[in-house]
Amino acid sequence: MILRRPYAFLIKHFRFIHLIIFSFLVYITIKAKNINAFFKEYIRVNGNIEVISSNYITPLIFVSVLFIIIFSLIIFFLMRYKKKPRLLYIFFIGVGIVSLILTIYLYTNIRLLETTSMSGREIRLLRDISQFNYWMLFITCIPAIIRGLGFDIKKFGFSKDIAELKLEKEDNEEVEVNVDLSSDNLKRSGRKTLRELKYYYIENKLFINIILGIIILILIFLFPFNRYVVNRNLSEGEILNTSYFNIKVNESYLSDYRRVSKKNSYLIIKFSIIGKIPKYSLDLDEIVLEGKNNNYIPSLKFYYYFENLGVGYRKEVLDTNEYHDYILIYNINSEDKEELFYLTYLNEEQKIKLSPKNLD
Repeated sequence: MILRRPYAFLIKHFRFIHLIIFSFLVYITIKAKNINAFFKEYIRVNGNIEVISSNYITPLIFVSVLFIIIFSLIIFFLMRYKKKPRLLYIFFIGVGIVSLILTIYLYTNIRLLETTSMSGREIRLLRDISQFNYWMLFITCIPAIIRGLGFDIKKFGFSKDIAELKLEKEDNEEVEVNVDLSSDNLKRSGRKTLRELKYYYIENKLFINIILGIIILILIFLFPFNRYVVNRNLSEGEILNTSYFNIKVNESYLSDYRRVSKKNSYLIIKFSIIGKIPKYSLDLDEIVLEGKNNNYIPSLKFYYYFENLGVGYRKEVLDTNEYHDYILIYNINSEDKEELFYLTYLNEEQKIKLSPKNLD
């Protein structure tokens, strides 16, 4: 089997690779500016602003940082092979790691602001951190675009960087790899490959560990963290944040009181709610109770059965200054009575797991 060394390809596409790095840097720099603008606006209006973390930080930011680090590592190894300065790419990798850590930290705090408030000192600290992240990324864009355009800023000599890399014949030479399918040769080849990989890992241990660590961190954040922390199911007493309101289920109950037939029961939810935008009322068809076999929407006509438990919510405008308590009543099928129930809102990924008590 004939393989071709990658160095010629990398050198020929040296500018293009730097333009790719620059493009990712521009994207996350714009996002960093938006995050910084959010904290400045939050301070200006004393927290009277709608907070939706997904408007400012998305998974694509973390993917972009990962690609910046990967491409920088590739060029780093190329420069090391050609015995050229590598400090710039160590800088790119360091900026990527620092920006990743700061972005995760800012994301967790913006998530907190969806449900709670912070002191002015804490918000100003977050503003300063986001501003540092923005300027760090902005400055990093400058050497990236210089390398992408292919000139040395001292002499403005185009193609200087590529010429200094000295594209040589052996960088593009074909390497013959003999393929023998005999069992002994395969075993020897496998042991040799493992031995060479081991030596290669020992030689480049630091940078291989860096890239593996970053990949693992990204995967942990985007998948298990997103599922089990960011969008995990909530319990009674925890707050579900939406774009329009925050809701907390205080207690839930099951009752057969005055039921229509033996095939139905009632599930009553006592909840607290606060609005996030002025003059907003709940659409009760969007507050869905999920059972094992059926989904339900609130039944207003049964409110007077359980007036002792609280005030039934109808179409009241939500207060944006403090929480108010209401109840919702669902007319459920008896077949679902012993199953798990979840309260959901529209297309929110998070649900509230109910633990209903028996009133009877």
